[in-house]
Amino acid sequence: MVSGIESNPNQDQTDVSDEVSEKIQLAQHTRLSAVSFLDRTDVFNELVHEQHWLLHRLEKLTLTGNLFVFENVLNQSGKIAIKLGPIPSMRGVQSQWDIKVTPNANNGFTASLNDDKAYPWQVISYENGQLGRTRALHQAQKQIMASCEINFLSNTWGDRSQDSRMNEAFILEEIQAAQKLGVEVVQLDDGWQAGRTSNSVEAKQAGGIWDGFQNSENPFWVPDPQRFPNGLEPILEAANKASIAIGLWYAPDSADHFANWQADVNTVMQLHQRYGVRHFKFDSINTLTREAEINLNHFFDALLKLSEGKIIVDLDITARTRPGYFGRIDCGPLFVCNRYTDWQTYWPHQALRMQWQLTHWIEPSRIRMMLLNHSRNVEKYTDDPLAPAAISPAMMFAPLMFCQPLGWFEITNLPECYFQQIKPLVELWKQHRETMHAGTILPVGTEPDGVAWSGFISLADDGKSGYLLACSGMQTSINLTRDLPDWLQISNVKQLAGMGRMECNNGLTQLTHIPNQSFWFGTFTCDG
Repeated sequence: MVSGIESNPNQDQTDVSDEVSEKIQLAQHTRLSAVSFLDRTDVFNELVHEQHWLLHRLEKLTLTGNLFVFENVLNQSGKIAIKLGPIPSMRGVQSQWDIKVTPNANNGFTASLNDDKAYPWQVISYENGQLGRTRALHQAQKQIMASCEINFLSNTWGDRSQDSRMNEAFILEEIQAAQKLGVEVVQLDDGWQAGRTSNSVEAKQAGGIWDGFQNSENPFWVPDPQRFPNGLEPILEAANKASIAIGLWYAPDSADHFANWQADVNTVMQLHQRYGVRHFKFDSINTLTREAEINLNHFFDALLKLSEGKIIVDLDITARTRPGYFGRIDCGPLFVCNRYTDWQTYWPHQALRMQWQLTHWIEPSRIRMMLLNHSRNVEKYTDDPLAPAAISPAMMFAPLMFCQPLGWFEITNLPECYFQQIKPLVELWKQHRETMHAGTILPVGTEPDGVAWSGFISLADDGKSGYLLACSGMQTSINLTRDLPDWLQISNVKQLAGMGRMECNNGLTQLTHIPNQSFWFGTFTCDG
């Protein structure tokens, strides 16, 4: 309550009654950025929200969240505090605050981090502003990750056939088409298994379930004997000949706070050991209590230990209550969202927007982002200049070179233009991806809206070279000298793919003659 009675703001106000795990001393002129995230992406599309304060002695702050950046505006050095747990609304242990910022008696501020005993903090120091902050944040996540493997993965669920086409003949055809497209992992989604889930086309007649899998009367997680009468062996043999890996969809049993976690460990390890499956998409997870979180962590820990880190998990964050962005960084990529042309929820620029926003804070190899078959449901996007059909397959794939690409479609149902445009780009990407992802990947340009230009850079650790992707939106020329960060001075470029003409003259770098909804991709060197 503001009483109007004046008081001295220089009195020390750092006393915090709750338990504090750490206190961070801040300079007088500090900018605080609080970054909040949303999962449950089936109902949310704007996933990253930022708030900024230039700290002032009159204002005490009490905030919740997972990621806080404190930067000294005078020298651009700072600290990042990360709470390694689910986003606040998804936590089994709730707390009224995560950080409190109070002024010191003489100079500066103190940030107090709440110690709730359930979710640890990681505090990272950095220098050199945006570049140093992004590099430090991405590197910190890489150090936690069990695997930094990058791959092009396909999953047929995006064409909305659900499990109706899941059978041996269809998957064998998908494998051959995957080889033609350049896909490295063919992921069998819900429907390969004998049990039926609530998302099956046979859910009503088969009594599909979404929890309690381990209590099913019949073995749930074995290959469906009607759909795969010869087991998975013919699938694996064909995939091996095509130099393709097979991935499987799996749902750990959330019932009774994941009481059956050990049975799930045994099942997944059997699939891993018998079939050599390393790539799993984990779905249906629902951690409603702290007990559930603890048991799910037992499940993840056991899999990583028993497989010696070979199992890689695409952790679905589309629904229910799940570990999210910071709960289990070690497991593998985040399966960010489900989008479908059938329901008019997919636009390529919206997918680019999510990837662009997340890349500021999430290590890009943790982001699994999609492209769809733009020839489906064209009639649902009538007279829309940003409709999927208005965007070329190459343009849809190009941004995904800077994260983990997901072909969210039946490859056998793709028009020929996908093979003509994407396969050469995939082969080019495979030649460069190790170097690209070894650098620091930053979003550049304008926040994607389908109209303004946007893109990504990957800058080598020595700061002397890198990669640039410029997506034109509805622009036909881009002044990179004006629009790129001040600390990035490009001197020489080499085009690897895409359209447009890059010119570097008299200190001006400009991309011209680039058509609408196209891209330029290439390498650069820097002045100095």
